[in-house]
Amino acid sequence: MKIKLSWIPFIPAALAMVALRLLSVFSNDDTGTISGMNALLFSYLAVGVALVLFVLCIFFNILDKKTAPVYESKRNVPAGVFSVLSAAFALAYSVMTILTRKDSEYLLMSIICAFLAILAAIGLVFMARTHFTGFAPVSNIAFLYIFPTLWAVSELISCFLEATKLSVSASDMSLLFCFIFLTLSLFPQAMVISKIPGRNPVKATFIYGLPSVAFGLSYGAFLIARVIFDSADGMALIAGVMFISFALYQLFYIIELTRGALKKDDVQIVDAFTDDDDTADNSGKSDELVFSDEEKKDEDYAQNATADTDDFIMGYEADDDVPNISTPKGIGDKNSEDDITGGFFFGVGADDDDDDSSHSILEIRRQKKEEKLMGEIDKLLAELDEQQQELNDKK
Repeated sequence: MKIKLSWIPFIPAALAMVALRLLSVFSNDDTGTISGMNALLFSYLAVGVALVLFVLCIFFNILDKKTAPVYESKRNVPAGVFSVLSAAFALAYSVMTILTRKDSEYLLMSIICAFLAILAAIGLVFMARTHFTGFAPVSNIAFLYIFPTLWAVSELISCFLEATKLSVSASDMSLLFCFIFLTLSLFPQAMVISKIPGRNPVKATFIYGLPSVAFGLSYGAFLIARVIFDSADGMALIAGVMFISFALYQLFYIIELTRGALKKDDVQIVDAFTDDDDTADNSGKSDELVFSDEEKKDEDYAQNATADTDDFIMGYEADDDVPNISTPKGIGDKNSEDDITGGFFFGVGADDDDDDSSHSILEIRRQKKEEKLMGEIDKLLAELDEQQQELNDKK
């Protein structure tokens, strides 16, 4: 699977980005530059490295034709731990943003971000449960996994509004890029964990996740270094720890995908067209709908119909021996001692043979049952033709 080759450019790119960001903090000379280059230039060099990594991930995605679009999440304790930490730091970051923008015109946007941060924290905790247990049931709570993405979108909008006041050439846009790739990477990752169907969220997790990890590690290290060496405020410390926590969470999950991602040939998605009480055996391997290699024949449906509705005659199955039913004795029976009707019983002559009369009654009932069964078989055959036509249309 070619998408796994994205690790080759990721490792040097992430190291280079961290080195560039730390270099801008530790190596300033008396003029505030590094060999004539200011810190802002180093930040844009780091962004350029990340964009190159992103392009290479897209290239490997184009070459990859085998990675399956679905994945069953396994037990991953490190990812679960950092998912919980990311939830806590996201909440803390949103609260600190409100406190620092009490007099800002974007206070309302900060409140919206804080509200979404609460929902995002809940979603991250549920995702952590999946990582701790290795079990991801398909349920109605799957929509909670999308809230981390919505929170990242709200923070992205907030950063963009702040950035519109500054010149691009005079401000560090790393925070904006961090939230861009965090938004793009959290969504496919949530789709994989919650089993929400998509085009190929597994490959998308690689494409957006690896640049997001590189941005998170480099910018988080840069913010923490500023707090230590440049006495930056506590907001920078919380933001730095938060980005590193998200980066490590995504990193450990991508490592899990690297080890356990399946090929399309290994995945079987079954679509059975059966009745309520029946199930169909499906075989074959594909990432699309797979049907059984042995199509049901017309006689199979007829056999199933007769098996489900056995031919009963007066309480006996068709295969059982039908007992002889003699004509009941009554007034007018010729064998009766008091024959006063001339040998008639409800219009049946007393001279008629008892066995013949009982046999004719059974034959009539058998014919009615056979007609009813034939009607059911015709109905089943008509349904088979319709299903076969739908199968041909899908193919």
